[in-house]
Amino acid sequence: MTGMWFGLAAIALAGAGALLYVDRTRRDQSGRVRQIWAKAQGYTYTGSDDQLAGEWHRAAMAKQDYLTATDVVRGTRRGEQFVLFDLEETATIVAVRREIGSDVDIDLRLKSTAPPKDGDLNLLGAIGPRVVFATDLEIARRVCDQRMVAFTESVPPALSMLWSEGRWTLGSLPVSSSGRDWDAAIEAVARLSGILHVLPPVTDPSELEVDHDPTRPRPRPDVSDAPAVSDSDAPVARDLPSAVRDVPRREAPDAPRREAPESQRREAPESQRRNAPAPAPTNTPKPGSGPQRSGTVRPVD
Repeated sequence: MTGMWFGLAAIALAGAGALLYVDRTRRDQSGRVRQIWAKAQGYTYTGSDDQLAGEWHRAAMAKQDYLTATDVVRGTRRGEQFVLFDLEETATIVAVRREIGSDVDIDLRLKSTAPPKDGDLNLLGAIGPRVVFATDLEIARRVCDQRMVAFTESVPPALSMLWSEGRWTLGSLPVSSSGRDWDAAIEAVARLSGILHVLPPVTDPSELEVDHDPTRPRPRPDVSDAPAVSDSDAPVARDLPSAVRDVPRREAPDAPRREAPESQRREAPESQRRNAPAPAPTNTPKPGSGPQRSGTVRPVD
């Protein structure tokens, strides 16, 4: 009887070893397939990254920061950087990075998927075959236009969850996905990232305005509000260095006088006399005429 139990235990141990070997072989084969796919696309392949999973915390990445990202592929699609990796045996994640991040996060998932557990994500409603959650419903309502409707209807069903976090737009695939699924997933997440460019950018809390709508451009500053420059702001002589202030002013030298030729000097008096006006006649009183001063004695004939 004891020998039978030992035999069953040996069979179970051999079966477990065989399963581990098959799983290891499949994982290595999957890694080689992804490495070949990345090389053919011109992307960069890395076997594992211990810190990558801690970059995101929503949807499929919630409470998964302790896991190791394996078979990591990095590249550029539609002018934006992306990273694709396996979260061990949980899911395959595609993340596309935008140039400008946003404080508003959006979650699009299939109706058959459980709702997110994040407390700041609120239900907006259904759009196409998916349900939309957002941290700001008013802004998310503006984003969900006709482009978003067309996008949700064209997303591959393998992408069960799509969401955004800051500068990143992410999607989740089954681990058993193939190279064709990876291409379609990267394309879909990149399209969603382009749509989410309309989200308001991250702003400094000190620069927030109470009456400003973050989805609209800021008005240009009025030139009339610029501070006027007063006369007191103009530089004066006392502000200059003493070496410059004490320099004496130099007067321009007198221009040398040119003497006229001798012939002109001789003719000048005659022409001056000829052209000079005649002197005004002076009225000289005649003798014996005019008023007599009092007290004077006239001679007696």
